Amino acid sequence: MLFYIHVPFCRARCAYCSFYSLATGHRALPEGYVPGLLRDIAWLGKRHGNDTAGPVTSIFFGGGTPSLLEPGDMECILAGIARAFPVAEQCEITMEANPESLQDRTRVQGFRAAGINRLSMGVQTMTDDGLKTLGRIHTVSQALQAADNVHAAGFASFGLDLMWGLPGQSCGDWCQVLENACSLAPHHISAYSLTVEEGTRLAEAVEKGRLVLPDEDELARMFLEGHASLAAHGFEHYEISNFARSGHRCRHNLGYWQGEDYLGAGPGAVSTWQHVRISEPCDLKLWLDTEPEERPREREELDVATVREERIMLSLRTARGLDVTAADMDQGESFLAQHRAYIEALLRAGLARIDEEDGRTFFALTPEGMLASNEIVARFF
Repeated sequence: MLFYIHVPFCRARCAYCSFYSLATGHRALPEGYVPGLLRDIAWLGKRHGNDTAGPVTSIFFGGGTPSLLEPGDMECILAGIARAFPVAEQCEITMEANPESLQDRTRVQGFRAAGINRLSMGVQTMTDDGLKTLGRIHTVSQALQAADNVHAAGFASFGLDLMWGLPGQSCGDWCQVLENACSLAPHHISAYSLTVEEGTRLAEAVEKGRLVLPDEDELARMFLEGHASLAAHGFEHYEISNFARSGHRCRHNLGYWQGEDYLGAGPGAVSTWQHVRISEPCDLKLWLDTEPEERPREREELDVATVREERIMLSLRTARGLDVTAADMDQGESFLAQHRAYIEALLRAGLARIDEEDGRTFFALTPEGMLASNEIVARFF
């Protein structure tokens, strides 16, 4: 089982961000937030603690900027989860962080001592001009210092979040960003294509022509040459946007892609539990002021067809691909036979492959196929 904690606070909102988060500046975080989390975690434990198929194998602090919390807060929250649920001895415990919040080495060491063993740092790009375009408040120099502090603290795994396809960026620029990022000695790199979300400052700048995005051909080169560059540095491309050194895949995200149940706590957090998806309100005051058993939530029952479509969509994001043998057992019909003509066309075009592993069959997209994954997956539905 996976557990997610949403920390919806940032010093400032980035120009591209559409997630639920609140800009705090340099003000202290609301005093009721951590007690509210402990209240909700205890409630989730009473509701689901006896329903788990096994212990919690991954705890993920996402945001927002979880590193705005204090190490003592992290220790308190982790203790609350351990009281409510069985936690695996080798549980992966990830904290997302921004470089500007990791400048104090003693504080970074405090996070490690609190129990965080995997740190994912949102660098996004490795040029100060690019950071300004994205509305980030840290500098490249701060990213370098933060990486030094993380390594000195001895985290078991260290990841970087990066973005490609920035306004004015070329393929050569992106490959240089990757070279500079690899100099920080990360174990994991998440490389996301910049998405211009409606209603953001970035979207307004693009619409008004103040910023120009790379064209489709340049984006394709960035994806494929970025893949090759990271492979040359010893990273395995195990999901469309994720690369890892051996032994450093993100267990939490793998659980999402493989359809594991997960529980979420915090305003804006989402849980998917036994084919029901439940979303906490994106409203800090409402979340703080209501008891968890009385709080209004969005609730979506996932029928068999929806579960199947999500399994196909998420599996085809991964390099391993869709376990066709398992899919056939669930559906009572052959996936490969059902889509034979289309799959053969994908294989001929070099966009997909079929692998045999331990008596099971997997259908997967190649890197070229991943470029068109949305269109390819839509055809299966």
